[in-house]
Amino acid sequence: MIKTFFKLTGVFVLLCFGILSCTKPVDFDQANDLVLEPVVASDLIFFKANATEFFVNNTELVTVKDSVIIDLFRREFFVDHVAKAEFVFEITNSINRGGRVTVELFDINDQKRHEFSITAPASPDNSDVVTTHTEVFEAQALDALKVTDKVVLTLQVLAGGDPLNDNSPGRIELKSKGVFYVKVEGS
Repeated sequence: MIKTFFKLTGVFVLLCFGILSCTKPVDFDQANDLVLEPVVASDLIFFKANATEFFVNNTELVTVKDSVIIDLFRREFFVDHVAKAEFVFEITNSINRGGRVTVELFDINDQKRHEFSITAPASPDNSDVVTTHTEVFEAQALDALKVTDKVVLTLQVLAGGDPLNDNSPGRIELKSKGVFYVKVEGS
């Protein structure tokens, strides 16, 4: 029994010595050097409209406008930690008329802070014509995004092609997503 006790005690001492000798001091200040840089993507704006929706009361609509109030970009986390943003747009047009989508960003005082347009060419044979555009927000453009309170989207049907009526074939569809480059540093 004494031999077993010494063997177990010896193993325990060696195990404790091994565990203690394999550790080094923990530097908790390393957390201050931690930098997390995730990339987050999210759907933004989307719509789909048939060509016939641009013909109302026997009149061709050449401009359709809509707006949305959005305070996401002004929130503290976004303002403090988003280092870059990209809005990625895809427009599919199968109407025999070109279109232009204009995106305007306004601050809480209704002052325009940023604007860009995307032109989608006409589809002469009503097949899908896909146009893509990426709007990058860095430096001053990112500052403008961080004070955005309202987004105004305007779709304009361009001249040329067949006049639109109740029987016009085709559609125009817009899909978009936001890609946000976040940087969170330890302090």
